[in-house]
Amino acid sequence: MIDPSTRKVLGTIPFGDQRLGGDLGPQYLKDVDVHGLGFSRDGRYLNVVSVTTNTVTVVRTVDNTVMSKTYVGRASHEGFFAPDGKTVWVADRALARVDIVDARHGGIVGHVATGDGPSKVLFSPDGRYAYVNHLRSATIDVVKVSSRKVVRRISGLADVFSSDMALSPDGTELWAAHKKVGKVTVIDLQAGRITSVLKTGPDTNHPAFVTTPRAGFVYLTVGAENTTKIYRRHTGAAPTLVGAVPSSGVEPHGIWPSPDNSTVYVVNEHSDSVDIIDTATRKRTDTLRVGQEGQALVYVAGAVPSGPGTQHLTRQGLDQPVRNADAAVAGPGKVAVTVRAVAGLDMVQLQGSGLTPNTTYTASARHADDLIPLLSFTADATGALPQALAFVKFLGVYDVTSVQVRPAG
Repeated sequence: MIDPSTRKVLGTIPFGDQRLGGDLGPQYLKDVDVHGLGFSRDGRYLNVVSVTTNTVTVVRTVDNTVMSKTYVGRASHEGFFAPDGKTVWVADRALARVDIVDARHGGIVGHVATGDGPSKVLFSPDGRYAYVNHLRSATIDVVKVSSRKVVRRISGLADVFSSDMALSPDGTELWAAHKKVGKVTVIDLQAGRITSVLKTGPDTNHPAFVTTPRAGFVYLTVGAENTTKIYRRHTGAAPTLVGAVPSSGVEPHGIWPSPDNSTVYVVNEHSDSVDIIDTATRKRTDTLRVGQEGQALVYVAGAVPSGPGTQHLTRQGLDQPVRNADAAVAGPGKVAVTVRAVAGLDMVQLQGSGLTPNTTYTASARHADDLIPLLSFTADATGALPQALAFVKFLGVYDVTSVQVRPAG
């Protein structure tokens, strides 16, 4: 949690344990892989989605207490409060439905049948419609909130995989990001049609609409380029790229503007940090060290109308070392290495692209004169490695720059 007025990290709200052994234990009842964030329009409540344990937790923002916890479908990803503040609609990526959760009391109170692999839910400003993107369908579902049914399906998106999206403040335009192919589909929601497809760059993550006295813009995090790109919106014409802000760290991911649009906040997933960007100068003005492996980020206005707002916060995940480097790869391709300290062991994370398809590799690190194997992984049919993990004692034993990746055998 960050106080934007002081740019101070106040603490973290823990939902589970760091230690891997506890997470895998048969008696572990807490959450794993906190990922998605949303909030009620009055700022009183925050919804938190944990992907691995399929949980939706609702937190009271004034004092950080848990109001309810609900187990939903499968691989739940991003959800958001309905405009009335009574329910949270969450997308189940492994299914073809959105679950509707009673925010205050917990429990599933309804479902919406959608296209395959829904990823995120957003609501129109007037609260009449919800919009759903997908991981396995090149469509946007338009849902009538009152009937909880899909009333329109916008097809022909640039790719079937759309992990994130953003809606313009006036509700007329939607940007669907396609991480795997590095594109964004721009949609006119009033006409129900695609107006542009932008080539934005590898690992295109999250868009955010920003309106300044100068014009209307979209700030877009592009993970593999470690930049936040700035596109200017035009009436009746395709958006144009007008700038980019280099990240202080690695893999910019979640993004959100302040309510007055003077500031944009970007979380660097592999550097455990948040960059603060001034929209007037388009420059980074500060960087804050935050918790580990940040994904989503939201700015909740009015969350703490009085009092410190620090009740029940902890230091879990803060002030921990993290290291990044590119591995030396034998043959084609690139593999990025991130090492961060977690309780008990260190997490070694690999992400790759351009590798030999369907090939098994071994990643090793040098210790003195020896090359010690850490883990093996297999590139997919496109030569990509979305993620591979190992938990070992790494920091203080190996140098992250010594990691090598070679075909197995």
